[in-house]
Amino acid sequence: MGLLKQFNALIWSFAEMWRAAKRGVALRPFALYAAAQCLVALAVVGFAYPPMSSVVAPLLKWRLGEAALHYPGNLFALRPAVAQADSVLIVVLGSILTATAVHIFAEYYAGRRGRFGAGWKSAARRYFPLVAIAAVLIVATHFVARLPFSFLSGLAESSPGLFRVVRLASIGVVIVLQGLFLYSTPYLVLSGRGLVPSVVGSFRLALNTPVTTVLIVGVPSALELLPLWLSRQSSAIATRLSPEFLIVVMLVWILVILVAAYAIAGASTRFFLHTTQDDDGSERGGE
Repeated sequence: MGLLKQFNALIWSFAEMWRAAKRGVALRPFALYAAAQCLVALAVVGFAYPPMSSVVAPLLKWRLGEAALHYPGNLFALRPAVAQADSVLIVVLGSILTATAVHIFAEYYAGRRGRFGAGWKSAARRYFPLVAIAAVLIVATHFVARLPFSFLSGLAESSPGLFRVVRLASIGVVIVLQGLFLYSTPYLVLSGRGLVPSVVGSFRLALNTPVTTVLIVGVPSALELLPLWLSRQSSAIATRLSPEFLIVVMLVWILVILVAAYAIAGASTRFFLHTTQDDDGSERGGE
């Protein structure tokens, strides 16, 4: 696909996603995931109360140290604690909820009313391949995001400019990785392919349409810059306002994640259907 066609397809895919968003299509799966994140945040804030005290408190101490068990350290630990729990949530729950949303989006784009129950059943039949893909992707992205800084531990202090360049480069690589796997879920759920053919098909489609694929992931992901900036200002926020305001920052982060995930799933599903199917619905195989 040529560059101009890729940009046209990108704009059209986001426009169709926005049309679905105005009608609340496929919102429920992402709202459920956001609710799960809020429950994790609530458990961290209330770690001292039963029954969280017997499970959450030891986990906080193990992962984030003794300071996370004392006020206001527990509020400063809120963002990293939820982020670490999110690495598990996104695999065991996020994978099937995203697949459910993909099914609902596809039904809507085909002119039918997609239902959560039907989408959930369709995704559940592919649960283990979905989990496998999500697990591989989360491990790969964590590896890419953290590897440079394990070798450049003092870079932030010695060369802040270079540190920002390396950080931006790692974010770019993460976006490319997410783009390579972007169409695995649509292939699994909508085309009925197996695990390996779905991943291969996703890689092929992503490499054939790199501009659209990277921007489908990158544009919504840019929304996360706001909560990222707020989290870096956590000390100032706690000093000038109140440590409890960090809970608001956490809720903003969860909301942004919901919006970004919704946009990526909706646009990628529309683009997948446009690229891999003829007008009569027959699959072209992503070539």
